Formats: sequence, structure tokens, C-alpha cells
Amino acid sequence: MSDLAQVLALEHEAVWTYGLIGGAFEILREQADSAYHAHRSERDRLLAVVDEPVPPQVAYEPVTLPDEAAARLRAQDVEARIAAAWSAVVGIVTGPDRADAITALTTAEAARLAWGGTAVAFPGLD
Repeated sequence: MSDLAQVLALEHEAVWTYGLIGGAFEILREQADSAYHAHRSERDRLLAVVDEPVPPQVAYEPVTLPDEAAARLRAQDVEARIAAAWSAVVGIVTGPDRADAITALTTAEAARLAWGGTAVAFPGLD
């Protein structure tokens, strides 16, 4: 799977995850809805540029979240994995594509922090 296809796979997962969080936790619904729409837009953009797009899975683990804390951890996890995937892309592209990948990595890390994550020195490289 190409590096961009890996990002696409994670964007599919993010769309599913934020639908799950928003549907299960009213207190997180607004934040999850915003994340859902952002990731859906990014997923759709990637579908147009990835040579061999991967389809979404039917469901992702975990399929249920017991509480708000678990939902926040799940959001942090998916954003961290998206940042890591973009970090891999940054290493292989140049010019405007690299700038776009760095922006996407930064966006994923900012989202991870917004869900309660703690700052790390090198996002995407942990």
C-alpha cells in the first residue's frame, strides 16, 4: 500500500470513528461533528488523487466506547496515526506536495491535542 493510500485508509477510519463518538456522546458531539466533516473532506480529496484507493472497512476496533475518556483516547489515537502516516509522506515528497503534507501532519497533531493529548517533540515520529 502506498503512503498516500495508508493516509486514505486512516481517513476512512477517522470518519467512522468520529461518527461513533458523535453518536454516542452528546457532550462530544459538536467536536466530533467538526472532526467528522474535516476528515470526510480530506478522505474525499485523497480518493481523487490516490492511484489505487483503498475502500473503508465495515467497522473498526473498538466498535463501542465505554465512556467519554475512552472516546477521547480513541480520537487521540486515530489522529496520532494520521500524523505518523503524513510524516512518512513528508519524507518522500517535495515542493508543494511536501508543504501540503506538513500542513496535514500539523493539522492531525493539533486535532490530537484538542482531544486532550499531550504535546510531543516530534509529532508523527513517536
